[in-house]
Amino acid sequence: MRVLVTGGLGVNGSWVVRGLVEQGHDVVVLENRDDRSLVPDVADDITVAVADVSDAAQVEAVFAEHRPGTAVHMAAIIGADRDPVAAVEVNIGGTAAVLEAATRTGVGRVVYTSSRAAYGALTGVHGHPDYVPVTEEHPRRPVALYDVTKLSCEELGRWYARNRGVEFVALRFATIFGPGKLQRHGGFSAYSSMIELPAAGEPVHLGRGGDQRDDAIYVADIADAVIAAALAPGRLPHDAYNVGTGHAVSLHDLAEAVRDAIPGATIEIGPGLDPMGMGVSYYGALDSNLIHTDLGWKPRFGLAEAVRHYLTTLDRLDLLPHRPRNSQEVR
Repeated sequence: MRVLVTGGLGVNGSWVVRGLVEQGHDVVVLENRDDRSLVPDVADDITVAVADVSDAAQVEAVFAEHRPGTAVHMAAIIGADRDPVAAVEVNIGGTAAVLEAATRTGVGRVVYTSSRAAYGALTGVHGHPDYVPVTEEHPRRPVALYDVTKLSCEELGRWYARNRGVEFVALRFATIFGPGKLQRHGGFSAYSSMIELPAAGEPVHLGRGGDQRDDAIYVADIADAVIAAALAPGRLPHDAYNVGTGHAVSLHDLAEAVRDAIPGATIEIGPGLDPMGMGVSYYGALDSNLIHTDLGWKPRFGLAEAVRHYLTTLDRLDLLPHRPRNSQEVR
């Protein structure tokens, strides 16, 4: 099958693209620039169409030229609050452009990569210290602009499904960690920093967050979920699925796995909550029983296995952070 992936050269998208290529599918990536540094192993096996996802005419031209059977929409601006106009244009406008192009060119299904952020803050028994997993029926009360864009895109997709006939499914991810996050996203991911910096021989000093727990899922597992949703035969029973491990782990748990894999790694974690400094309690666990029941998906990697695979991938794809730096303060 030919699958078009927007944002397919990014940290998360690269794993979806890699998995599709490995399964023998024809992959077209729609990106705003042709940077294949995160996919050197499959760089020659994909087609990259350079286009602005928020430009409906450009997006439709790519769809019309390549005629994919399925589309996976992953392109988005993460730091939405820093530039609200751009975030709305790219996140919401880009989703509208993809859905319209899919409708006009006969694409059967659009898989949208949403986020746990659509739920907003996780409080009460779902937050610290209980972390009762939330299901897909949990109230959606977005807080930050990124949350608003994710939920808006889900509702936009449902409108297209009802009124234009294109099948739409949203995947709400837990906190993702994986190779390349530190290079592309800086210190945004405490999890990736705790793996990539020790891999480069550097210490990690986390000022806070030792008491926080969160559902952290490895990027290869989310790629499996995306591919399962994209390629599933027939019409999917639901239009939204949680994608997480179903339980919350601490930064100390991750640190232990890193020290087991990198003897002598220096990782210091201060007490308290909110290690990523978001100011909102997004931390919690996702009940992912629905996607397991409907699509047979479940995560393959525990923390220890994920850390080992992560380190092997950094070396295999030459993604190790460059030295020297004395330390990294992750906020």
